[in-house]
Amino acid sequence: MKKRAFSRILFSLLLLLFLILFAFLCICAFYHVSYTPEACTESADELSNPYIGFYSMYGYVLGNDTLSNLPDPDSNPEETPGLVMLELNLRRFADQDISDPALAQLDTILSSWQKHGNSMILRFLYDWDGKAKESEPQSLDQILRHMDQTAAIVNRYTDSVFLIQGIFVGNCGEMNGSDHLSDEDCSILMQHLADVIDPSIFLSVRTPVQRRKILNSAELPSAETAFDGSLSSRLGLFNDGMLGTANDTGTYGDTPASADAYRSAWMREDELDFQNRLCNFVPNGGEVILDNPFNDLDHALSDLSRMHISYLNSEHDPAVLDKWKNSVYHNETSVFDGISGYDYIARHMGYRYVARNTTLHQSRLNIELENVGFSVGYRRLNLEITLVSDDGKVFSFPLSGDSRFWLPKNTTELSVSLPFRELEKGTYTVYFRMTDPSLWREIQPANTFSHDSYGFRLGTLKLIRAQKHTPAFRILIGEQERTPIPPAV
Repeated sequence: MKKRAFSRILFSLLLLLFLILFAFLCICAFYHVSYTPEACTESADELSNPYIGFYSMYGYVLGNDTLSNLPDPDSNPEETPGLVMLELNLRRFADQDISDPALAQLDTILSSWQKHGNSMILRFLYDWDGKAKESEPQSLDQILRHMDQTAAIVNRYTDSVFLIQGIFVGNCGEMNGSDHLSDEDCSILMQHLADVIDPSIFLSVRTPVQRRKILNSAELPSAETAFDGSLSSRLGLFNDGMLGTANDTGTYGDTPASADAYRSAWMREDELDFQNRLCNFVPNGGEVILDNPFNDLDHALSDLSRMHISYLNSEHDPAVLDKWKNSVYHNETSVFDGISGYDYIARHMGYRYVARNTTLHQSRLNIELENVGFSVGYRRLNLEITLVSDDGKVFSFPLSGDSRFWLPKNTTELSVSLPFRELEKGTYTVYFRMTDPSLWREIQPANTFSHDSYGFRLGTLKLIRAQKHTPAFRILIGEQERTPIPPAV
């Protein structure tokens, strides 16, 4: 009896489903969906994206009667560098707290560059003349107090301040030539800076071994621990002796890498391998110096890629930069073939995203995106697909995916399911947009796509009413048929 009752219930359910489907098929209008993609042609153009590239440097002595070197509020932000480095000299306050007027100057400086649309690297220091010991506070507590005071201002600009270099001490703020560089002092200063500076702002030290000593470990961030706000997930590198000698002017040492030697400076190849793994999660940059074989173009491209360089000084070293400008990048299969070495490096510092292909499969729009830059983008982007109908209706859909893990030389597939059932028949232009939510700046892909207020044009969708003799549930991609989808209603 139970089996018979179950059979009747099952039969009734199946019959009901059949009737619902039959009624649905009778009353619905069916559509073909065709998608015509734009050609995913790679561009060799320079892109105006934040946090990357050749930076310009501006220096300020806090406490001066007047400020100079501020951006002209009436100038076009596009005519000035997107990335700036601000050196903020505290020498007037070596034996006292920073005055309120000087803190107000700091606020004015950061506000001016923020309003101009620039992303910023900051370096606080006491010395520009290689005489840190004469310029710095004698008391470590005084430096810690300066960190507290400046952090209160800096944290107002988390949208624009990308990273802070150093721990306030050393010749030119480069963590050398100071009385406050013992392992203990470095750890105290960096940990305090991390505590008072907003966790969204990256920090950096001059050498890999300084990082290992501060963290008391050679352990690296992982995909699980990256960007979690911890000191390890925030602490990157800056190298102002980059490619200058075999050991990058003292950046590296001669000790082989090993777990029990993490407090020593390793030999060049081991330190490059360390950076290759570390700097997928934290930024790296600096300045190149001293014309020598280590910064010849081929060698430079190899090392800059392994170090995952995001930014370099636009002024130093002129001899090296001129050498790159006078060299030529050769690769017959690349859109960059024939470009100067300098321009090639400028276009590959940091992230550079190229759409390689876009397809429609069933109701899912797929985008294959390759990062051809030296590094990842260290701030997460908002990703969006927008459909604009021929009569002006707009439909936007967020894309899932974390851009911070789009590794160099890797391709990522983004996908979104489009609700064809909810769309009217007609033609839709498909747009793709990547936006930095901190600066509210759109990120440019390295493609020749046309652009307007909705983003970059990926292709065209057409929803067409099917003829009675045409099978429903058919998608056309160009000339290709794909798996059927449910009808639009």
